[in-house]
Amino acid sequence: MIHPHRKIQISKLAEFVAYEFSDRNLTLLKEIAYFEDVPLHFDNYEDAFDGMLLYDTNNCNFHIHINIDNGNKQDSKRGRFTLAHELGHFLLDEHRLGLKYGLLEPHASFHNINQKSIIEEEADYFASCLLMPRDKFRNHSLEYKRQSGNRKFSLDTLINLSESFKTSILSTLIRFGDIGTHEIFAVISKDNIAKWFVKSADFPNWKFNFKIGEPVPQTTVAGEYYTMLERKFTSVELLDADNWFNPPPDDHRADRQMYEQCFYSDSYGYVISLVWFD
Repeated sequence: MIHPHRKIQISKLAEFVAYEFSDRNLTLLKEIAYFEDVPLHFDNYEDAFDGMLLYDTNNCNFHIHINIDNGNKQDSKRGRFTLAHELGHFLLDEHRLGLKYGLLEPHASFHNINQKSIIEEEADYFASCLLMPRDKFRNHSLEYKRQSGNRKFSLDTLINLSESFKTSILSTLIRFGDIGTHEIFAVISKDNIAKWFVKSADFPNWKFNFKIGEPVPQTTVAGEYYTMLERKFTSVELLDADNWFNPPPDDHRADRQMYEQCFYSDSYGYVISLVWFD
């Protein structure tokens, strides 16, 4: 886990760069690489990696390699995150100098929501801040709500942000959990196994009635999807807090109406269960 002070350092750098190279909400990644004189190579590398930053000792310069075989096409949402991640390795001094002077081994970067390397976590966080700067992200969330007649929060909010910032639903969800304008909780599952979760700081810190690495509760929308021959439920559904949690009996926040809505990734096979209150 990245130390809070380190996160501040990374976000300040990433957002400074984002504001220098942007077109409205879109961060101009190729222009950053061109400005830094880092050649980009979008090519076929089978399943070797998603992205890689390499230092050429002969010419004394860095190169970024992006693997289109893994779906990282130029200007695609996945490709943009991979490029932003590799730019993080280059623009963060500790990463760049470590690679240049052999203190860090060149390594293959993969899209992985369960990153274990702190280096990879930092590059992911840099990419998130670079693609979705805090003020732009929050302002767009609020503006979307106003323009839509103060509509209630739902998965549509994340989809709209995803399209505006050209980021994946998953990376948008993670960023929203960190800096968003509504309290949320989300579980990412695959093959009926809860793999991971996202929780905003203002969402109640209740105990779960499930465990990561085990099946999702059958009474949830995601649980019904897995138990009903993968029938997709895409609308906003009402549920009780105890479908996902074990709230304390004296916590009246559990009396509020809770909602769940699912996003289904056909490409990668995961399900996002988004949970929120009014």
